[in-house]
Amino acid sequence: MPRSVRDIAIALFLLAIGLVTIFASLGRPAGGPLSRFAYTVARPFQEAVFAVQSSAKGFWQSYVALIHVQEQNRRLKEELRQLRQERSVLLNKAGENRRLKKLLNLKSTDEFPSLVAQVIGDDAVGWYRTFLVNRGSDDGVLTNMSVTVAEGLVGRVVKSSGSMSQVLLITDPDLSVDCRVARTRDRGVLTGSLDKGCTLRYIKLKSRIRAGDEVITSGLDGIFPRGLTVGTVKSVHRGGQGLFLEAVVIPAVDFSEVEEVLVVLGVRGGFDIGSELERER
Repeated sequence: MPRSVRDIAIALFLLAIGLVTIFASLGRPAGGPLSRFAYTVARPFQEAVFAVQSSAKGFWQSYVALIHVQEQNRRLKEELRQLRQERSVLLNKAGENRRLKKLLNLKSTDEFPSLVAQVIGDDAVGWYRTFLVNRGSDDGVLTNMSVTVAEGLVGRVVKSSGSMSQVLLITDPDLSVDCRVARTRDRGVLTGSLDKGCTLRYIKLKSRIRAGDEVITSGLDGIFPRGLTVGTVKSVHRGGQGLFLEAVVIPAVDFSEVEEVLVVLGVRGGFDIGSELERER
């Protein structure tokens, strides 16, 4: 388009816009030939401008709405993350409270003083199976003290420092526990085995022990209190020499789930000879 024609078109457009604006501001009816001409010329431009404005407004509103939704989603995701974290903490606290309640109930029925300790380490090297707990000699925990949970016997303390102790589990081959079969009252010596179970040895051949029988501590070894649950008999067979029966025992405690334990603050079994002698004097 020649520049002169373009300039004329622009001038006419501006003139039409001016006339329309004047008529609109005066509030008079625009019915004359000049007004109709101005409206006719300006109408396509007005419609185009209105369409562009409407599109721009719609786009801007959509953009603002999208930004708002994204921000809302971000806040909701953050709130969901916090709620999940709080739920996890609450579930963990609830589980800890249940375990501690069991230990406290056990503590209240125990005839010996005891102390709650938290498991802070698990050591399984070769044949040895031990726990590390956050109580030591500063808390009155000494070697050979028995360790238990609500479900049953865990083991005994083998090392004790100021603020930490090492507990040897009943599944360790180096630990022996004098036990009884609760139903038949037969005695035997429980030792750990390599498959993380236990074996009850030296049971008399005429014993009526069978699978499903409960095994408890006898209290006659001078270390473990009497009557603590040890486990359940899985199977019974003759020993290697054929002189005694042996029983495979499944421990009552799932050691992989132990988080708190109860340390019995006393190195004695089912009876205390020293205290009896003191009373006689």
